[in-house]
Amino acid sequence: MVEYHHKNRYCKAMQRLNHHHLFVFWTFAKTSSFTKTADSLSIAQSAVTSQVKLLEEALRLKLIDRTNPRRPQISEDGRKVLEYADSIFESSRELINWATKGSLSKKRTVRIGAISGLSRNFQFEFIEPLIKEEGVKFDITTGDQENLIQMLSDHRLDVVLSSRNADPDHKIQLHSHVITKSPLLFVIAKNAAPKSKKEITSLLEKHSIFIPGRHFEAKPELDAYLEKFKAVRIAGEVDDVALLRILAMRSGEIVIMPEMGVRNDIESGTVQVLSKLTTIEQRFYAITRQKKEPNPEVKFLIMKMKD
Repeated sequence: MVEYHHKNRYCKAMQRLNHHHLFVFWTFAKTSSFTKTADSLSIAQSAVTSQVKLLEEALRLKLIDRTNPRRPQISEDGRKVLEYADSIFESSRELINWATKGSLSKKRTVRIGAISGLSRNFQFEFIEPLIKEEGVKFDITTGDQENLIQMLSDHRLDVVLSSRNADPDHKIQLHSHVITKSPLLFVIAKNAAPKSKKEITSLLEKHSIFIPGRHFEAKPELDAYLEKFKAVRIAGEVDDVALLRILAMRSGEIVIMPEMGVRNDIESGTVQVLSKLTTIEQRFYAITRQKKEPNPEVKFLIMKMKD
């Protein structure tokens, strides 16, 4: 009798869970806009709000924080529901693919965010294990860290690659995985390099330098180190590692930058290393939503980078 009642309660719960209402909520989560959701689904905005409310009533959960009517936000419970919705609608896509094409495709998409200016070498090394994986593809979105973290929070991304740690005060719990570190180098174009080895102090008397900008995590340590050189002339501070690389190759001046961003040019002989800072380094992060286990593919990529 107890087992019967348990099954009966489960069946009633399943009846209350309207998958169409769940799909409307899932679509809303991608836009954070009732208007855009209505346009996307070709239904009235009033239908969107009413169907989301019906889902909330069925689950007995508050899925959307409507404190600010102009900017409704997904609640903590809403984000948990989205994790289940992602799985449900991924399975639905596989079912439709099997029904229409006669084969069950399990190809998954890893949605990656990368902050603007992030080392291309780092990005490539992260996605490299996926390149020959037939069952997985990847999408990469670039942008500023704040927007990418918001997309991660809204389940529009699976991971954010960054050279900066996640803000600990963010409204949802995030986990920053340190997956690799890169020492800072003093580099210069090969054709502007001294013919014989010289101390960095004497070189700084003849050259201006370009250094990482204010978003560099170890900026205080770098600034303190440079204060030891009386004649140092800072020509510019740059957050974009790709631009620092171009300056290293073309400016004829000294550039301080992570080894990761200029490794290929050192190997090809285009750029020469003048000195290496072993005590100051650039950390690279994979930021995920805080839960017991990240997306399986993301977990695999993080482990590969740490090996």
